[in-house]
Amino acid sequence: MYIYFLVLICAALPAYQIRFQIFGLPTTLLEVMILILFVVWLVEKIRSKFQIPNSKFQILPSNWRWPIIVWLIISTLAMFIAPNLREAAGIWKAYFIEPILLLMVFVSLVREKKDLNLILNALIFSALYCSVWAICQKIFHFGGMMSTEVWSAPKIWRATGPFPQSNFLGLYLGPIMVLTFGQIIANRKKYLRFITYTSVFVLSLAAIILARSNGAILGVLAGLVFIGLIHKSSRKWTTIALIILLLIIKLTPVARNYVWQEATFHNLSGQLRVNIWQGAISLIKTNPILGVGLDGYQNLIPQYQSRFYDPLTHQLISVETHPYPHNLFLALWCELGIAGLLLFLIIIFQFFKLGFRELFRNLKLEIRNLDLGKDNQILILALLASMITILVHGVVDTPYFKNDLSILFWLIIGLTICLKSDIIKDN
Repeated sequence: MYIYFLVLICAALPAYQIRFQIFGLPTTLLEVMILILFVVWLVEKIRSKFQIPNSKFQILPSNWRWPIIVWLIISTLAMFIAPNLREAAGIWKAYFIEPILLLMVFVSLVREKKDLNLILNALIFSALYCSVWAICQKIFHFGGMMSTEVWSAPKIWRATGPFPQSNFLGLYLGPIMVLTFGQIIANRKKYLRFITYTSVFVLSLAAIILARSNGAILGVLAGLVFIGLIHKSSRKWTTIALIILLLIIKLTPVARNYVWQEATFHNLSGQLRVNIWQGAISLIKTNPILGVGLDGYQNLIPQYQSRFYDPLTHQLISVETHPYPHNLFLALWCELGIAGLLLFLIIIFQFFKLGFRELFRNLKLEIRNLDLGKDNQILILALLASMITILVHGVVDTPYFKNDLSILFWLIIGLTICLKSDIIKDN
């Protein structure tokens, strides 16, 4: 019973946008679902402990407990040093407490391969309806947003799906697309599943193209290249494809100019981000050790971010500030201080250490001998690639500080923990 409620939560991560109040306290549908599941699960755990006194009440693997405890301590301190305690408490609850509560339930409940596949399919289903929503916006001319993409040019329409902004759509779909690609590989001999997962992947790709989310496209590309280079049967073709792509960029002026503009942040989007990053760095300098607390960036950045003008016409382009500085690492430093940033890097290191250890288990860590015939190895590879997608996208955006994204981040870690050979049952 519990596992199906967990599946429902994973399928409904965008439901954080359904907001209401309970006894005057603001909350979301996603939050209520998580808290109900956690309380029911905890009561059941306590009841079982009393019925079987010698039973273990292990919530998380021991090597993950201390990073998570410190993560919660740092975020709690960041809440109290924030300029607005009420707003910071909401962020602390939604981005730090609730994802860890769900992770605890997740690791406890997912014990069989069929449960793990249910979770993956729930996430993939959420990508499906978000993508179809975005494509329907284009076909039936509703929703979306208008955005200035080129200096002194008319605004361009971008799909948003169920989200208020197009970037939110790309941030959500990117990691799930890579997980979907892993399912395509794992089910390549099961034609109905293969066609289904491939269709979801193609629709998701169409959605992020319609959203014009270059960060998501780059992140997904990085994840797919990682899979292609590690996967034994595709390593040669991935290398050839990369060489051909580099030659096309080198020999085609239009492609070369586009890549140069994107890589050096010379286009409008890049220049706006540079302006935002400069403001964020100036803010960090005011308190580089502790940062400015949760929601501190949004509250304080107007004092540090400069207005942005069109360099050709000197027309004012933007005085807009954002909740976060379009860079995951700057956001972590601002909100959690240097300790929070370092701990995040430790968590990432531990994630990849666990993933690679399981991926190359019994293979003496020799990549050239890797055979991805086992589904578990393919799934671990896809999980590693999805985290790479998050980190690459994190260079130009903030794929953590949002209700669905923080939960997705910890779900990816939870899936990797559950795939550990002595936890999951392959049946």
